[in-house]
This record gives sequence, C-alpha cells and structure tokens, in this order.
Amino acid sequence: MAAKPPAPKEREVIHARRIDDLPARLRAANISVPGWAHGRNSEDAELYAVIRLLASRRYGMSEFPLTLKKRERPDFVLALNDVVIGIEHTEAISQNDAKAAALRDDGHGPKVYFSKPASVSEPPKTSKQLKEEILADEMGDGWVGDSAERGWAEAMTHFVEKKMTSAQGEGYTRYPHLWLLIYDHWPAPALDLHKALPLLRTQLEACSAWSIFERVFILDEDLIVELNESTENIHCVNHSE
Repeated sequence: MAAKPPAPKEREVIHARRIDDLPARLRAANISVPGWAHGRNSEDAELYAVIRLLASRRYGMSEFPLTLKKRERPDFVLALNDVVIGIEHTEAISQNDAKAAALRDDGHGPKVYFSKPASVSEPPKTSKQLKEEILADEMGDGWVGDSAERGWAEAMTHFVEKKMTSAQGEGYTRYPHLWLLIYDHWPAPALDLHKALPLLRTQLEACSAWSIFERVFILDEDLIVELNESTENIHCVNHSE
C-alpha cells in the first residue's frame, strides 16, 4: 500500500480571541508587497490580499475566536469560531503585463505610461519585445464601448476556472466552505462595475463556479467585490495601517 503524502505544513498568521483584538492582530501581520523586480513572491501577494480581505469585512461576536493559518492547497484556512473556511488566492494579471511590470520596476521606460488592453489568450512576449513597447509608449487602440467591462469579466472568469481545476485536484484539502480571493491587476480603466458584474455573473454561472466556491472576492487597491451564488456586495478596502 502506498504511503500517504505528508500533511501540508501550517503556520499561524493571526489569532484573535475577541473582536476587539482583531485590528491589532491584523496590523501586526500586515505587509507591503515588493515591486516585481525587487524580490516579490507569491506569498507576499497572498498575505497582502488576505489581510485586506479580513480587515474589510464585518464580524459578529459569535465569529470569535478567529484564527488564520497559512498553508498550501488551499492557501489559507480561516476558523471563525467553529466555522472552518479554506481560502484560495490568485493574482489576475497577464503574463506579459507581469513581465513588463518587472522591467518597469527595474528602471525601463517612463513612470507614467499608457495602459493597454490585455487578453488571457495573448502569446508570451520576449523581454526585448516588451522593452521596445515600453520605450515606444504608444497609446494603441485603447478601449471602445464596453470592451473594458467585457475583457475584465472574461479575465476574472479565466482565473476562477483555473482555480476550480486546482481545487478539484489530488492533494487538495477540502473544508466545509471554500472562498476564492482574486488580487486584481487586470487593466480596465474606468471600469463600470454596474456593467461588468452582470457579465461576470453570467460567465461564472455558465462554468458552475458556485459548485466549487461559496464566495469569490475580487480585490484591488480601493474596493473588494464580494460575490456569491445570488448576491454581490462592494466593500471599501481597509489597508489595516
């Protein structure tokens, strides 16, 4: 009989016995995220995002004690008293935008530049190609009509589907509840959420996202969009500083 794989290691990030303890625990665990060219790693982004998620939601007295642990597959486990929730994290960014951001952090191109549409299906570009584009800093075709909202909804669905596949894989720990937290870097200037969310909801229903994730949270630097099977809410981000 094959040996069972070792249990994933867990590290406690936050433990708050009472609701009044939570703000200080969040501040103590809070981090900043280095630039793409300066030692940034996936755990930095995961911690940055989950701290802001926990700092931005409302709590009841019955949800304490609260404990957050870092682990793998899923990335976190959150205990709200006797309710146990797995939290999976992903970053929504195109591979070319991530590489371009690293080049910009390393000093290539102007600090202020034109934002361009991205696609989840775009082929990877070489560093040479991206440096040439960064230095040229051309406006490009930009966004027409509701293309920003459609592109954003398509991208969010793409990253949800990738995590759906991961959550159903071998070695993934199942908890009674599973949330997905998306750290959103997708280019969508002046995004109109009132137009974008119905598009996203239609696509999430089509791919059966709610059969895997109880809630999906989409975080940027200002807002958190919270979606479940029937409702959505928008929260201001508390940076816990």
